[in-house]
Amino acid sequence: MFQGLSQTLRWEDRQVFSRVGWAMTLLVVLQLAVQVLGLRLAAALAPGLLEAAWFDWVLSAAGSYLVAFPAAYLTLRALPAVGAEKETPWTPGGLLQGWFMALALIYSANLATMGLVRLIDGLRDTPMANPVETMLDQPVWFNLLLGCVLAPLAEELLFRKALLDRLKPYGEGFAILASALLFALVHGNLFQMLYAFAVGGFFGYVALRTGGVRWTIPLHAGVNFVSAGLSPLLEHFGDRGESALSYFILFSLVFGWYLLSARYRDRDRDERLAPGSAGMEAGEKWGLFLVNPGMTVFCLLILFAVLLAMRM
Repeated sequence: MFQGLSQTLRWEDRQVFSRVGWAMTLLVVLQLAVQVLGLRLAAALAPGLLEAAWFDWVLSAAGSYLVAFPAAYLTLRALPAVGAEKETPWTPGGLLQGWFMALALIYSANLATMGLVRLIDGLRDTPMANPVETMLDQPVWFNLLLGCVLAPLAEELLFRKALLDRLKPYGEGFAILASALLFALVHGNLFQMLYAFAVGGFFGYVALRTGGVRWTIPLHAGVNFVSAGLSPLLEHFGDRGESALSYFILFSLVFGWYLLSARYRDRDRDERLAPGSAGMEAGEKWGLFLVNPGMTVFCLLILFAVLLAMRM
């Protein structure tokens, strides 16, 4: 009797994780589908739009933030959620410290990514193209709109609210790592995956500790501002600007890791991650999370996207 009940519960857990995988699949597929459909419609009805640079930017943003993210969010909404019991507000000083900690994680992950990419490039005839560099062709105001407004709102509401609240029953540590892994994978390229995983885990921890996304949204926006706003601004100052940016990155690495280590050293017992109510061992949880129809399709899709990007 108890064995049958346990198997039923595990089947339900697998269904939960599969729906999460389908939500992530929708997020990726709909972004591409809207762009393809928009380009075909433009080619048939208004070919002149294909020559306008702004059309690609608007089409990409519309596909992501008006279609794909809402669809993924609604897919997750059908699952039971465990919200925060209370909110723990940050001070402006705490937000500033969190900004430096997040930057330290991003820059460290970028260094590891550079080493990985160089290793892979050494095995290839041509270097891999970095899709992030295409953002340089977009105007600064558009990158600021995407990076500091639309992306923080959409990504935090989806990954650190809708997704995290539905993974918490399996343990806070699991919820942080699983949501960070999915956040990394949806970026779909090796250049962004490592730092997306690192900062995604940090944002997830902040969301759990503060009780929501009220503080991760400005934190996310502040992190993106460095590449979308600060870096282009310093470029106008030539070599001095490049030197200033290099010193800023170095300071962020040192100070950010100092804050992270101090935070870890001084953590309270009350801040330990809750084990959750699902009552499963870690191996069983991860097995159910990764081996199900929705997650299998999503992982195969991302693998195809990464291999395709490596061939470009």
